[in-house]
Parts: sequence; structure tokens; C-alpha cells
Amino acid sequence: MVTRKARKKSTLNRIWQQLLQVPGTSKLFHMVLIGFMLLLASGLSIATYLNLTTSAIPVSGSVYYDQYIPSLWPKGKDVLFSGIPGLSRAAQPQPAVKITPELNRETITRRLVLLFSGIDVQDLRSLFSQEIPFMLAFKNTGAPTVSAASLPNFPKFDTQTTISSDKPLVAIYHTHTAEAFLPNSGVTHRPGGQRGDIVDVGVALAKQLEKEGVTTIHNATIHDYPSFMKAYGPSEATAQKILAENPSIQMIFDIHRDADKRENVTAVFDGVPMAKITIVVATGQQDLPQPHWQQNHAFAKLIDARLNAKYPGICRGLQMVEWRYNQHLHPRALLIEVGSQESSKEEAVRSMEILGGVLAEILAENR
Repeated sequence: MVTRKARKKSTLNRIWQQLLQVPGTSKLFHMVLIGFMLLLASGLSIATYLNLTTSAIPVSGSVYYDQYIPSLWPKGKDVLFSGIPGLSRAAQPQPAVKITPELNRETITRRLVLLFSGIDVQDLRSLFSQEIPFMLAFKNTGAPTVSAASLPNFPKFDTQTTISSDKPLVAIYHTHTAEAFLPNSGVTHRPGGQRGDIVDVGVALAKQLEKEGVTTIHNATIHDYPSFMKAYGPSEATAQKILAENPSIQMIFDIHRDADKRENVTAVFDGVPMAKITIVVATGQQDLPQPHWQQNHAFAKLIDARLNAKYPGICRGLQMVEWRYNQHLHPRALLIEVGSQESSKEEAVRSMEILGGVLAEILAENR
């Protein structure tokens, strides 16, 4: 007795033999078989490629089928996507697949550099996104990249005057003499016409310049009492008097402290906190002409570049203001803000020691 299974098998064989006798059927069968094998080989090559790379973006189809429709064969669009770079990502973005690379000397070195410096040697963009602390070790080496000669509008020094060391070359004064630091004085301004901590910061700058061999005038005249808001009138008179009595002056600075949060005005170098410096450049107004603002601006850019070359980040940059701040009196007159009310006087003094050294270098280069 022939079973149902045997009858079904006999029937399939008979149909198969009849198909083979149809003209062109054999050729069509071989074409289908070859296409099927090519499809299988393509799927295997894709899998092999994924296993050999260190990072890959999966095509959308393969991820979907692996998770939801288990199958041994990729679908047609998956093969198409794998053959056209970027097409699968455009169709449906997928997270990157991280595949552990083979351990060798190159990969180990790359990982060690990434661990200790945060820099990926195969991605140069990481170099610019890191703050490299050990770069501070090179702060005093090499020639300066910015000089007076390289800056347009830079006011030339009187070389005959700068050669003589016995004449005053730098002047320092304070429009807001009462400014103080909270950690030291407990107040932001000394009351009743008293001199605040900012005067001691000016003293520190003068001492550093004298130490560098630069004769300096420090004027501690009180200008902000009885009126803080009208202090620039009296301080302009003081600056005019200093310049008139000392035509040898090559630089004149009005020293202030800023009003800001501590974290915005503090820089730490080798574990030592310092007050950041801001250089204010006055551009003048229609009724307050400032003929020297471009020269003052060039002078400020030179100081900013030199400060940050020695201690990157110590200078917060230049602040352009539509006012005069007595800077119309001299081509190298600037307003310097050191730290803020939340800084300590000691932090500001450290910054003035750096500034004094930079100013002495600039004078020495132009003698």
C-alpha cells in the first residue's frame, strides 16, 4: 500500500521531470540558482566586513531582522544598502556598533594616549578640544609670536627715552581708589574716602616693574570721594598732571577690579590661584573723541598675547567700550581690571607680578 507521503513525493518528482522537459526551463533554473548563491555570498561578505572593522554603522534592515524576524538570509534592500555607502544611514539612522579591535602595539598605544591625555591620535579634532595642562611647561620658551612690529597701528616707543633707566617709563593710578576685595576687607568698597585693596595691587605692579629695572610712578590720589560716579573727572586731572610732569612716560595704566563671580575671574596654574586680567579699550563717542583708540587697541592686543603666551587664560581678552576712560591722553593708556570683588588681594598681586614682567619685556624689546 502506497502511503500519502510516498504519493506526494511521486507526484512532485513527476511535475519536476515535466518542468525540465519544457524548453528553456533548465537555463532559467540555473540562472535562479546562480542568483541565489550570489545573494548568499553577498550576505556573508557583509557579515565578514562587520567583524573586521573597529566601528561600523549597521544597515537598518539587518538590525531589524536580527531583533524581530530571525532569518538566515538578508532581504534585497539590505544587500542594496550595503553596496551604496551612506544610503542605509540616510534611510534610518542607527547607533554605532562598537566592536573590540585586535590587540596589538598600535591599538595599545592609542588607548594609552587617549587615557592619559584625552587625545585620540586617529582624530586630530580631539587635540583642539582638550586643555593640555602640561603645555604650561613651555610658557617661557621660544620667540614671541606677536610683537609691536607685527601689529598695525602700534604706537612706536621713544627709543631715546626708553634707553635711559633713570627716567620714569610707566605710570599707575586708580580712578576708583576705594575698590576692595571681600576676602580681605569684608566690603567691596572702603567707605569715607579710604583707600581700598586695589591700591595695594597697584603697588605690587610698580614693585615688579622696579624689580625689572623699569622706573615707575604709582599715584594713590583718591578720586572717588565724595562722588564715585564722577571719579573720572578728578582722575583725568591726575593723569594729565603725571604726563605733563613726566614726558618720558611710555605707558600709563588705570588699575581697577572687576565685578563678577569668582569662578569667572580665577585661573589656577600649578595649583596656585591667580586673578584673571581684563583689558578695557575705550573707543570714544561722538561728543567724546578718542584719537588714540586704535593705537591703544594695538597696545592692548600685544599685552593680551604676551600674557596668554606665558599663562594661557590669565587674560580674559579685550573689552571695547564706547567711552574715553582718560585713554585720549596717551597712545599707550589702558584700563586694567584685575579679578573681582570675590577675588583675594593675594591672587591679584600674583597677576600683577606677571603683568609687570610682560611690560618690562615689551619695553626691553623696543629700546
